[in-house]
Order: sequence, then structure tokens, then C-alpha cells
Amino acid sequence: MSYLLVCVALLVVFLAARWIIRSLRLGNLSDRYVFITGCDTGFGNMLAKRLDSLGMNVFAGCLTSKGLSDLNKATSDRLVTMELDVTKEDSILRACAEVRKILPKGKGLWGVVNNAGIAGNGSQVEWQTVDNYRKCNDVNLYGMINVTNVFLPLVRKAKGRIVNITSIMGRVALVHAPYVVSKFGAEGFCDCLRYQLYKCGVSVHIIEPGFFNTGIVDLESFGRSMRSSFQAMDDERKEFYGEHYVDEVMKGAKEGISAALSSDTYKVVDAYMHALTAVYPRARYVVGFDANVVFRLIWTLPEWIGDRLVAALFKFPIPAGCHK
Repeated sequence: MSYLLVCVALLVVFLAARWIIRSLRLGNLSDRYVFITGCDTGFGNMLAKRLDSLGMNVFAGCLTSKGLSDLNKATSDRLVTMELDVTKEDSILRACAEVRKILPKGKGLWGVVNNAGIAGNGSQVEWQTVDNYRKCNDVNLYGMINVTNVFLPLVRKAKGRIVNITSIMGRVALVHAPYVVSKFGAEGFCDCLRYQLYKCGVSVHIIEPGFFNTGIVDLESFGRSMRSSFQAMDDERKEFYGEHYVDEVMKGAKEGISAALSSDTYKVVDAYMHALTAVYPRARYVVGFDANVVFRLIWTLPEWIGDRLVAALFKFPIPAGCHK
């Protein structure tokens, strides 16, 4: 019994110490500069506003003129917006050149946040084209890689941090393949980068959200892409899946995804903030109840159990051809 009490006491001390250490924050944020991609809406937009309100110097990359205008109206003169398309290297290079002009002499970037992302085509694996994978990876993976490579010298100068958003779908392949492939790739890129920069004074951090209610989850767009991909298939494949397959998928998606979506988007922004401002940030931030409970269970269990759990929870429709 005494051994048990000692173990419990040591666990309590460990958890308390870890909480205290994790809660320590950096001082003097007004002397630090951060570059963020994908600031038109969603997490990037919220993060830019939060950092600006705390006095940090923010460079916010936006894809659209509306995004630039709306963010300028909602923030202080300290925040600098700039046009940025992460799929185009010349756009990234122009943004970096602009950042270099504005940074004080000898100053680097404390943080680069790769937040830009798209959902991609929502069809079944067999319905996807290679071009669908390219379009999704161009933003979610190659855009992240290009931005990181171009801005890394500035981060190294400040011995700062690179913070990249992936997804819980970078661990569990439960949605459409182009998105999953891009997120698994982003996870691998971040891990390689973290190991190789470990002794350079630059740290790398990954944000892995579950399902949150932002613009990237668009069920109408999801349905359109599925129907378009279905119609583009040959007659043999159409017959195998059946005319009602898309409707069945969309019915399940509306019920399942709508129920899973969390409106607590601030939790992802909190994770970003901790990665940027904590004295001892984490390497990974798994964010959301679904990510920490349901999906963590799926990726932890042996595949033969996890597969059955996924089948029970998500109820994917069975193609008509499988009934014959």
C-alpha cells in the first residue's frame, strides 16, 4: 500500500511540475516578429488578430484582396498584410523580400506559421485523379515546404520557431485520400525538419486539429466534387457503385461530420499561441475532443480492431456491386 501511495504522490508531483513548466510564457512579445500564411479566414485569421492584440509584430499572408482588406480593418497599423499564394514560388519570394525590408536591421523572424490549407476533392479513392492529389498537395504540403525553405534563414537568425498545421487526418486516414496524403506528407516533413534543426536553435511544432467548424469543411462543395467525379468515371465503375451511392455518402457525411464539428475554434488558436509564446512548447498539439479520444483510440489499437471500430462508427455505404 505504501508503494502505491508513493507512486501516486510522484505522479501528482510530476503532473504539477509539468503543468507549471508548460504554463511559463515568453516576455516582451512586442520585440518579436511572426509570419503567418492563410490569414483570409479561419485559424490563421484568428491567430493574426490574437497576436496583434498582444502587441506582437505580425506579417499576415492572404490569398484574396477581400482577405487583405478585412484583416486590415480588424487589426492595428502594426500588422502588415501581404498577398500570398503558397502554390507559387514567386509569390513566396516576393513576400519574403517584403518581410526583409520591414524587419529592423539584424532582426529575424521569431515564428513562421504554415496555416494555409484546402480540403481538396472529397471523392472515393477510386474516383480520384492524379490532378486532384496535385492540387491538394500544392497547398497543404508543397506550399508548406516552399514557405519553410524560403523563410528558414530569417527564423534561424532569431533562433525562432516553425509552427505547421497538419491534421488528425495525418495520423488516421478517415477522409478523402488527397487530403489525407497531403497531411501524412506534412507530418513526415515536419518530423524530418525538427530532427535536422534540433542543434541549430530552431524548433518545429505541429498542430493536429480534429474536426472544427471552419470554412475548410464545406459539405456542399464536398457533394459537388463527389458528383462530378462520379459522372467522370466509366460506366463499369458507375454500375459497381450505383446511382444512389453519392446520396448515401452525403447523407452519412451530413449526419456524422455535422455532429463531430466543434465550434470551439479558439482551442486551435490556443495551441498555436502556446507553440509560439511558451518557454517550453510541445512538439505536437493534438486538439479537440474527437482527436484526443476517438481518433487517438483508433490509431493506438491494432489495425484489426481499429478497422472494425471505424466501420462501426462511420458506417460507410456498401457499393451496389458488393451486394451481387
